[in-house]
Amino acid sequence: MKKFNKYISSLTLMLAAFASMALVGCNDNIADEDLYTYKPEMLSDYLHNNAEFSDFAAIVEKAGKMELLSTYGTYTCFAPTNDAIKKYLNAYGLSSIDELTAADCDTIASTLLVDKLYSMADLGALQGFIEDQNMLGRPLACEPVQVLVGEDSVTTYRINRSALVIYEMANDSVDNGIVHPISTVAESSNQTLPTIMNEDRSISIFNTCLEITGLDEKMQRIKDQSYDPRDWEYMEGLYRSHEHQNYCWVPQSRNYGFTAFAVPDSILHTEYGITDWESMYDYACPIYPEGAGQDYYGKSAEALKDPRNPLNKLIAYHILDRKGLYSKLYTNCTIFRNEINPTEWYATLLPLSTLKVEYVYGTNKFRGNSQIRTLYLNRMYDPNRPNLTNRGAIVSQTVGEGLVQEAVNGVYYYIDRLIDYGENTHNTVFNTRMRIDFYDIWPELMTNDIRTTRTGEGDSPASKDAAARNYIFPQGYFDNVETNEDGDFIYQGCRNYYWSYEGDEFNLRSDNNVYDITFNLPSVPTGQYQIRLGFCLIPTRGIGQFYIDGLPQGIPLDMRGNGGVFSGVWEARVGWKSNYTNLSQDAKDQTRKELANQGWYYGPRSVRNISTGGGSVKDDNLLSASNSSPFCNNNGTVRRLIYTGPLDGNVQHTMRIRSTYAVGGAELMFDYLEIVPKSVYGIEGEGKGEDDL
Repeated sequence: MKKFNKYISSLTLMLAAFASMALVGCNDNIADEDLYTYKPEMLSDYLHNNAEFSDFAAIVEKAGKMELLSTYGTYTCFAPTNDAIKKYLNAYGLSSIDELTAADCDTIASTLLVDKLYSMADLGALQGFIEDQNMLGRPLACEPVQVLVGEDSVTTYRINRSALVIYEMANDSVDNGIVHPISTVAESSNQTLPTIMNEDRSISIFNTCLEITGLDEKMQRIKDQSYDPRDWEYMEGLYRSHEHQNYCWVPQSRNYGFTAFAVPDSILHTEYGITDWESMYDYACPIYPEGAGQDYYGKSAEALKDPRNPLNKLIAYHILDRKGLYSKLYTNCTIFRNEINPTEWYATLLPLSTLKVEYVYGTNKFRGNSQIRTLYLNRMYDPNRPNLTNRGAIVSQTVGEGLVQEAVNGVYYYIDRLIDYGENTHNTVFNTRMRIDFYDIWPELMTNDIRTTRTGEGDSPASKDAAARNYIFPQGYFDNVETNEDGDFIYQGCRNYYWSYEGDEFNLRSDNNVYDITFNLPSVPTGQYQIRLGFCLIPTRGIGQFYIDGLPQGIPLDMRGNGGVFSGVWEARVGWKSNYTNLSQDAKDQTRKELANQGWYYGPRSVRNISTGGGSVKDDNLLSASNSSPFCNNNGTVRRLIYTGPLDGNVQHTMRIRSTYAVGGAELMFDYLEIVPKSVYGIEGEGKGEDDL
């Protein structure tokens, strides 16, 4: 064993051992006690050889996982001491490990094992949860805690709100991983989200509202038991996409999830004068006046459970239809934060509604007076449109000490303001260009941990071991999506060197030269809008016809570049100019106008891909003007106008994409949507016009 304070791998340990051996050979005068002798030790050996963990070793053995820990890998083990196991047994009225079933042992061991290395330094870089799921398929909550070691105050970490990493024993390395001893057995809750929330007395009013509206009953789903990935393994394999061979997996689960944003009672009291569910109802009525006087609008038990009831609407809007860990509610990938804040748009349990999530940085003009490095809901600030300012609600990463924050089917957070989908929100928050990554549209992606935040690994898309996995989805995997049997629906995992917004993209392809997909569009307030598609022109793309609500929109869209749509002749005809960022402001305005008149837009100036070699910048926080290229300078990363016209906020609108040319596996890419109100795209005359961000 050997202590270390930064991320290392077993290869690093071996190299250190060889280096130590070489030094010994060069100097025969080194004291015996200073010699470092490399002793190979697997995690299984560590547990067997240390009496302090004999009880946990017995649990791992009974769970049938010891053989796994004797193989090479990159495991992090939060190993409870014998005292921790004793406390656990006492809490459940047990006297020995013999009284635990094999299933009990498997749950304990799987909860405490992660198939990825996390040193103490790595834990310090996390935002609330460990990035990789444990062997139970669940994320582990991780929060820093100050403790005294002797007279020194040091930082250690609490796992799942209960188990403290023993600082003096942490960072113990073995050949196939790293061990962090813990003083209490960290448990994963098998309860649903409403159940664990109900244990938090600081949000009692919110919990009461959940119950009387019946929304707690809608948050009970955990898993689609009929989904078995083995039924679809035949779909896995290498699929070609332009220059890439992408190894695609089918998802290993089809879980359901929820994210609740709860306002503590103390804030409801002081900020709103709300003391019970009835005063919460009274607060909701002027925000949602539609239907006043109808039976469903009242305070009866039956009325409160109606989705049209004002209290029901208010509470439902505080709940996302997906399980969202704090660090995955937004992404830094490709987002140039010197110019914009990472922003996402998600559906909620309020039918036909959308919630804005924005992570505010202090390096761009959109900060205003907001706190930096803070997650906001429904915030709106644009210095060019100060009359539309909306402060929004701040999301806290953690909840009260000792409480379980993450349930088997969801997670909850405190927020410091109530949020709503009323008229004021419509007129401020949604009076902007909504750039919506397709990842935001389908909740199954976030709930089932499809997207990684390790976007700069530089791994080969063809590798089965790639950190940023690619997926192929069986028919029926997504709710509210219809695909034809002949088409392949593929997700390419995030890589910050891709020409893709937020690093990921979706592709449609078919071996039979035909694909067809229909899906629900994000809901927006009633008004006039443009809908644009962001994508990348590449020679191996195909041609697709787009439909809105079943009606075809213009001629089929040709996505082929370099001899296709964006040949030199075409560029000259539409007025596309290279090196956009080097143009004068007048030239920028003119060329943008010429393109827009023909239904085309440059890629966003605020979105950049790493340009110094595939994956050479491994941390998206290091994205800079010197190591990346803006989409607006790339004639392949473009936006195309699909639809201009009315959208009804009370109707579920749909988009359909049907292939008209898909020969030889030619694919159609869809990366992101822009839904833009006329107040933004329709500025004429002396107005500033829509910006190029």
